[in-house]
Amino acid sequence: MIKVVSFDVDGTLVSPDFNDFIWFEVLPRLYAEKRSLNIKKAKDEVFKEYNRIGADDSRWYSLDFWLDYFRLDSDQNSLLNKYADKVTLYPDVLPSLGKLSLRYDLVVGSGMPDDFIEIKMRKDNIKRFFKRTFSSISEFGLVKKDESFYVRMCQELGIDPHQLAHIGDHYQVDYLAALQAGALAFHLDRKQEREKHLGTIYDLNDLEKRLETR
Repeated sequence: MIKVVSFDVDGTLVSPDFNDFIWFEVLPRLYAEKRSLNIKKAKDEVFKEYNRIGADDSRWYSLDFWLDYFRLDSDQNSLLNKYADKVTLYPDVLPSLGKLSLRYDLVVGSGMPDDFIEIKMRKDNIKRFFKRTFSSISEFGLVKKDESFYVRMCQELGIDPHQLAHIGDHYQVDYLAALQAGALAFHLDRKQEREKHLGTIYDLNDLEKRLETR
């Protein structure tokens, strides 16, 4: 019996546009202003450093790290709060969370740092639906969610993996890794880009129907 439903955040609850805006617009703009560069030159230099550090390095995901790295006159919390209005929920989120929270304990299982998760959970106060938030990178030091992330999350929640259902938009880290841990998993394919299979859903309304049959 499923007791807890875990949600990824980006691409599942909120659009990835906020992340893209911070990393690919805000930081290059601050860099350009600091060094009196045009925005194209600034983006070239910033993106080159992004690639040099690489997404397998946990520092890549820290906004404070990059602000310090580029010696920019700002701080992470100020920037995230300044642009919080850029966070966009998918239209099926509020109705689905409202219904699912009546039947299950809901948690967040994300690969993003805590600070990014927190700013997104403030949107329309969706934080009220969730019992707990888990960040693979902030809590467990994992750059990417893997089987161990879901096992440790279940241990923290005091449940067996088969009592967890996880939903997310990334086929490997949300779907396959959760399955490998023994959880029920669903791949949220909002753009219908992959061939449909047993674990595929196209929106969160579909998730409600799938869980009802368990």
